[in-house]
Amino acid sequence: MERRRRRGRASGVHSVLRALTLLDVLAREGREMGVVDLGRRVQLHVSTVHRLLGTLIAGGYVQQDPETGRYALSGKIYQLAQASLGWRDLRRVSRPHLERIAKLSGETANLVVLEKGEACYLDKVESPQSLKFLTKIGHRAPLYCTAVGKVLLSHLPEEETEEFLSRVTLVPQTRNTITSLPRLRRELKKVVAQGVAVDREECEKGASCLAVPIRDHTGRVVAALGVSGPTVRLADRRISKLVPFMLEEGRRVSAGLGYQAGIESSDPFSPRKAGRR
Repeated sequence: MERRRRRGRASGVHSVLRALTLLDVLAREGREMGVVDLGRRVQLHVSTVHRLLGTLIAGGYVQQDPETGRYALSGKIYQLAQASLGWRDLRRVSRPHLERIAKLSGETANLVVLEKGEACYLDKVESPQSLKFLTKIGHRAPLYCTAVGKVLLSHLPEEETEEFLSRVTLVPQTRNTITSLPRLRRELKKVVAQGVAVDREECEKGASCLAVPIRDHTGRVVAALGVSGPTVRLADRRISKLVPFMLEEGRRVSAGLGYQAGIESSDPFSPRKAGRR
């Protein structure tokens, strides 16, 4: 009897893990997917995937398009994500500035946070122009080859930065990707010194980005504010002109979170001295 109970618990755990894997695939793809495609991605039989999706639909975590029969994450997932991340205030305070950046620059404005060693896009306002690079809320990108990622990585406590660098593999995304650790260290020091980070087609060919840090009331860098667009519009001269504007927007968002200029020099919880929340 005890052996049967253990087998039942193990089966239940496997079902939960399989269901979570389905949610993870739907989140990463960011689109509706059919049961066959999902089964192929998670290497499960179609009947098993169909049963798991039925459970997720009953729980309100997945929804099915009645016309196409395809599946996608429901709004409940995004509500849970917001609650667990605890970044509601950050999004609320940043939103008007994202809109201002997109309107005045004509490019896409992004709000990005550090999540499990990657840059996670928390909010955005897209460029009004037809030629633009699309990013999805929840999208993840490497820290070492994006402007927003370099902002987040450079402002970690030194021991956390070194721990990350000791295990990261600098996979080239384009021919401009930094693949040398000494060069990346120099780049991160420059980001701290200048207060801005730039990605010139390091993550995606034809796309460039400028980013600045956002600090909370303790002075910690908790997010990056970025503006991104096609390199044909975001050339070096244009990026240089946007630097003062982005720095000011970053200061305004930080002030909205309770940050006061000069706190780093006196606060023992400054970004390079203490861990993240």
